[in-house]
Amino acid sequence: MGGHHEYHVALEDKLSAFFHRPKDSSIIYTTGYTANSSTLLAMLKAEDCAIVDMAVHASVYEGLYETNIKKFPHNSLIHLERALIDAQSKFLTRLVVIDGVYSQDGDLARMNEIYDLTKKYGAFLMVDDAHGIGVLGETGRGAIELFNLLDKVDLISGTLSKAFGHIGGFVIAKPEVANYLKFQSRQQVFSSTSTPAAAGLLVAIDLIDEEPEWRAKLADNVAYYKKGLLDMKLDIGNTASPIIPIKVGDAHKTGDVARLLLQAGVYTNAIVYPGVSRKDARIRTSLMATHTREHLDIVLNAFEYVNQKVRIAKTDS
Repeated sequence: MGGHHEYHVALEDKLSAFFHRPKDSSIIYTTGYTANSSTLLAMLKAEDCAIVDMAVHASVYEGLYETNIKKFPHNSLIHLERALIDAQSKFLTRLVVIDGVYSQDGDLARMNEIYDLTKKYGAFLMVDDAHGIGVLGETGRGAIELFNLLDKVDLISGTLSKAFGHIGGFVIAKPEVANYLKFQSRQQVFSSTSTPAAAGLLVAIDLIDEEPEWRAKLADNVAYYKKGLLDMKLDIGNTASPIIPIKVGDAHKTGDVARLLLQAGVYTNAIVYPGVSRKDARIRTSLMATHTREHLDIVLNAFEYVNQKVRIAKTDS
């Protein structure tokens, strides 16, 4: 309210162009968390329904307090279709909400199949691709580009605090939807605006196209690191991204592992309930393009040491 400046307009125009959408197809928020929660609060009401993958980010759930919710098990097409059928005649708007890359397992949505089901039953699709944009896809447009759905997904949400290296969030939608959100998203209208430092994002977005070698370096790092973990028979699940979990299972053992890693000079996230289910505790690691082989070897050696102290490798059946 009175805080929308020229650099905000330039940033929104840049984001619209980045996703190959028409002018006025984007809206920026002060955080990626708010981009999800505020958009969903503004768009879905008592006569509507959100159909969400159970593994979506907490910010999505926060945006669903004023609407109906149907959850389906992670990436389960059978359960998604049942929810779509059940909701078809009961609710005015049905919005399927998924992540492109899931923040805890690092795996990808079954996006093509989810999109086809969504459209088969007359619903809309929202993809939070915070962890994919700038990293995945031939030109760094994320998991949505990977599945060739850039021009088809109804709502794209993302963050400016990961690949783009700043802070903030955004939503990409049809111009009339983006314009609606600019007047109806309370956390956007009544929030302090991003600072002039956000103008640096105009360059950061260009660098995704101008310096693709960083994506290639990151992919090399991921391949090397994953092989090292798998050679130790550590359980990394189905990750297909730079988010690489090492699944431990027991919360207390996970805490011990994180402590031993920190003592070895390696910072990781110990993820336990309620971040994940009680039986699914893990160490969450994330790679960057600026990690060197020396860095990765230090981490792999630390995991080898930890595995000797606290057995976390999978046992041969």
